[in-house]
This record gives sequence, structure tokens and C-alpha cells, in this order.
Amino acid sequence: MESWLTLEEAVAAPGLRIALVKGVASPWSELCRAIYVASGIPFRLVAAHDPKRGLSVLRPLTGQESLPVVFWNDERPRSNWLEQLHLAERLGGSRALLPTTPIERARATGLLAELCAERGFGWQRRILLIHHLLTAPAFGEAERRIGHYLGAKYGYAPEAVAPAAARCEAIVAAMAALASGGDGSLLGSELTALDLGWATFAALIQPLPDAVCPMEPLWRELWTWTPEETAPEAVRGLLARRDAIYEQCGLLPVPTR
Repeated sequence: MESWLTLEEAVAAPGLRIALVKGVASPWSELCRAIYVASGIPFRLVAAHDPKRGLSVLRPLTGQESLPVVFWNDERPRSNWLEQLHLAERLGGSRALLPTTPIERARATGLLAELCAERGFGWQRRILLIHHLLTAPAFGEAERRIGHYLGAKYGYAPEAVAPAAARCEAIVAAMAALASGGDGSLLGSELTALDLGWATFAALIQPLPDAVCPMEPLWRELWTWTPEETAPEAVRGLLARRDAIYEQCGLLPVPTR
């Protein structure tokens, strides 16, 4: 597998460079990677986490401290999922990931936002896993520190847990309803960015196997969650759809190291 660029190397390099979370297949990082892989646009991976300063090294470049970040030539870096998707569409790879008509594009991006925007599925599942880190008796001080860090960064509060769980249930039910149409894609016959969004955020129900997506046991446990308001066979169907998309788009193995 190709070696990762350092952030300093990436800033000076031409072409497309993508800074991803290392060590764990963050759904936002995976969506970003999937967009460019599925579009057929070549890129190089970037390890932006500094051993001493963490992700604070990103702030002078991007005004924030989260991954993924996409660099294209000497243009401004893009740290938002929608900008990253629109850049891929502009670069024009071998496959378009959004419909051409305005209404269908709005539907695709709106549903994708239910997965990856603030207060979407990924955000709300993060609230649940932070709560688990801070309250489960099996975890010690090291895990509690991670929970406090994430909680401060993403606005965790105990009273947010029940609404977060309800939102997660509703979004999974919506994806199951789309999948029940029986088409090859959640929005018809052609693969779209929404399919990639589902495939990558489904890790927050059940991560991919360790053989193709190495993860520390702590994160694998935290990411595993069982929806209670969607029939088990429908959830299994959604996970099988995820597996098929990863295979179809050549997204395996996941580069976590």
C-alpha cells in the first residue's frame, strides 16, 4: 500500500491529496475516500495528526481541527463533506455521483446530509458512544479521558442521549425504506453519493471485519450498535448492501494504517 504523506509534504505537493483519520475508519474519512475512489480520481493519502500537537496543526490551513481534509493543487483546503463531493464532481472522474436534475440532486444531497451533516446519523451515534465511554463501568480513566475530549469537542450532554438515539433509529428506518424499493441504488438504478454515504456510515452499526478494516477492539465495540425499531432482516439487508458497495467500488482493504 502506498505510504502516507506528511502534512508538510502534502501542502507542497501538486494534485489531489486527502488527509484521513489513521488507526480507525472514521465514516467521514471513509466517505471522502469513497467519493474519489468511486469517481476514479487518483489521490495520495495524508497523515495530518502530529504526535505532539494533534490536529491543531490543521487550524492555520483550514480554520478547524477535524479530518478529513482535501487538498487540490494550490486551492484552499476543503474540510466539509459537501465541498469535497462537489470538488469530485467538478474534477469529472469516470463516474458522476450526483443526479443531473436539480430536484434529484437536492434529494440525494439532502438524504446524504441525514447521514453525515451536523445532527445527522454519524453525529448522533457519536453522542451515544461518548455517553458509553463516560458511563460504562467497564471503562477506566484512559477511556474516560477520550470521552471527555470528544464530549467537549462535539457538545455532549447527558440529556442529548435519548434524542440522539431516536434520531439514529429514524434515519436507519428511512434508509431501510429506501432500500426496500429493490433497485440497485437507494435512489434508483445508478450508484450515487448516497449509496457511498450509507456504506461508510453503516460502520456505526457494524464495522467491516478486521481482516479488511483493522480497528482497535475499543473502537470496534463502541461503533457496534443494534437498531431496535427496524426489523433485523432489514438491517442485515442494509449491511449486505454496504458490503456489496465496498466490493463493487474497490474500497477494500480500508487504509487505517
